Amino acid sequence: MGRRRRRSRRRGPVAPGFAVAWVVVISGASVALSLLFACITPFVALAAVSAVILPRRMAVTAVLLAWLANQMVGYLVLGYPQTWDSYAWGLAIGIAAFACLATALGVLRLSTDLTVTMAGAFLAGFVAYEGALFAATAVLPSGEGAFSAAVVANVLLINSLAAIGLICLHAGAAASRALVARQPGTVLS
Repeated sequence: MGRRRRRSRRRGPVAPGFAVAWVVVISGASVALSLLFACITPFVALAAVSAVILPRRMAVTAVLLAWLANQMVGYLVLGYPQTWDSYAWGLAIGIAAFACLATALGVLRLSTDLTVTMAGAFLAGFVAYEGALFAATAVLPSGEGAFSAAVVANVLLINSLAAIGLICLHAGAAASRALVARQPGTVLS
């Protein structure tokens, strides 16, 4: 019995140059947002929007490059401490970003409505991201207030604003048809 290929419930095909351009945008956004927010780079926004907009492999590439860019900015520009626990937290953040991406990609199978899919990918990704980071506190040093309601709310706010900005950027590109192939449907298609 042959395997059936699952049809993606995402929009139609991505224009050839768009996926590469979006990976560059995500990486650039990671650098800018790392400089702006230092320890609160909005990986949930970067991963969830990439999961919905890009083919799976390109979304993985986008998140990997965003995480690498974040680490480079942290250690080379912002002067993160070069200690074992700092490196371990960097790795934990990378694992959390990929947990977010995997969760967001899983949500794509559940909904055909783009707005519901994006919201679900973001919210499920946020829970996966924060959960992975919280789990890391079992073996890594962490401050008492690192997961206080105020800190988690701030992380959620920053990720929400970043997601809205990325969606608006993509919608602008789609509306101008500069990067996205002509397709009927929603602006994010």
